Amino acid sequence: MGMYTELVLSIELNEDVPSEVIDTLKFMMNRYSDEDHVTPLDHKLFKVSNRWRYMLNSWSYYFDGFSNSALQYDSIINSYFLVIKCNLKNYENEIELFLDWIKGYSKTSGFVGYSRYEEDTEPTLIYF
Repeated sequence: MGMYTELVLSIELNEDVPSEVIDTLKFMMNRYSDEDHVTPLDHKLFKVSNRWRYMLNSWSYYFDGFSNSALQYDSIINSYFLVIKCNLKNYENEIELFLDWIKGYSKTSGFVGYSRYEEDTEPTLIYF
């Protein structure tokens, strides 16, 4: 059956983040209903399974709250902010692969969030 892992992340993206990355993030948050808006990206995350498609919108009753991922553009500083709260069955290390992919586009460094496995009492802190 599998256990759930929660991901909470908050970063500012680089000003020059490619539009394909923005479109992919929007798709992963269920803002697009089909993949016509998404260009296949060259990273292992997009090859291990199809679960990346909905991972940023996944949730269960095992963690308080609900999935609430957002991508917001700030026209004053010309940057996107990405905030994620989701939980999913991390069968093929999708969370670690997502973090490996998105950190290349992150302007934020240092502490950026945490992950927490369903049976753990303490979270694993995430640093870029």
